[in-house]
Amino acid sequence: MIDPKSLIVPHLVEKKTCYVAYSGGVDSTVLLHEVGEAAKDAKCDVVAIHINHEQSKHSKQWEKHCESFCKNYGFKFKKFFFNSNNLKGSSLESLMREERYNIFAKVLRKDEILFMGHHLDDQIETLLFRMLRGSGLKGSSSIPIKRNLGKGFLIRPFLKLTKFDLIQIAKNKDLKYVEDYSNDDTKFDRNYMRNEVLPKISARWPNYRKSISKYIDNHKASYEFLRKVSIQELKKILDGENINLEKLKKYDLEHQKILILSWLELKKCNLPNSQVLEEITKSFLNAKKSSQPKLIWGSKEKENYVCLRIKKGVLFAESNL
Repeated sequence: MIDPKSLIVPHLVEKKTCYVAYSGGVDSTVLLHEVGEAAKDAKCDVVAIHINHEQSKHSKQWEKHCESFCKNYGFKFKKFFFNSNNLKGSSLESLMREERYNIFAKVLRKDEILFMGHHLDDQIETLLFRMLRGSGLKGSSSIPIKRNLGKGFLIRPFLKLTKFDLIQIAKNKDLKYVEDYSNDDTKFDRNYMRNEVLPKISARWPNYRKSISKYIDNHKASYEFLRKVSIQELKKILDGENINLEKLKKYDLEHQKILILSWLELKKCNLPNSQVLEEITKSFLNAKKSSQPKLIWGSKEKENYVCLRIKKGVLFAESNL
């Protein structure tokens, strides 16, 4: 098994505060412990962030466990809460995730790091969900190890370790963690995938994790190559920082999509989903010039707002990120 501490050390900046998203479950417990061990040599302060969703009758109990664990190991502890029953929308899972990430983004100052305990099993689940939604090459690359979050960065160092690996580490080091029994509730898509679908795949193809991990690595390599090529092509169609539409329209529809995504990514904008991207390339780019059209996705409240505008044959993007 890979030494978990070795996965964390390369991301630490000496004497810089680092944060750990800490729910009290086995993944985040092992992560917090290993970040703490790695941080000793780098002389970094370690701060655990616990978010109470008030979703379970055990929420307060888990919060107390987390606070006690941090006190015992000498970690600073920050707690936040929101009532998930007040969230309105079609997917409670997605809404709670958005709320958590909004909290994390507000905590991070410039260039600070938040570690999260996602592992290989999470990576595989995410890949399957994205495939079911028809994601492109970037989506098939699944969860990135590092990405921007607010003014800082989000790091997921455990993407090569399995859930079983983390449970074994916790046992070997006698780390106490909580069990969230809501993970058994298959009304949530991720729980259904985890508890119903993947065990059947594992029974038929026991080595599926290794195979899918290789698939993800191959797609990441392909995506990085495509990204470099598309940036070179993008330079040919830019007017300053914006896109010249006449030059863009010389490319076929699928290449237009790739170039627009590359452009938005470079501008650090929230990327559109496949439906919005389809609307951009098929309708929005062909709107009447006199109307100076605009297309908006995301929301200003959640800091993922993007507005595209066309003016005098040039495509502009405004974002609140």
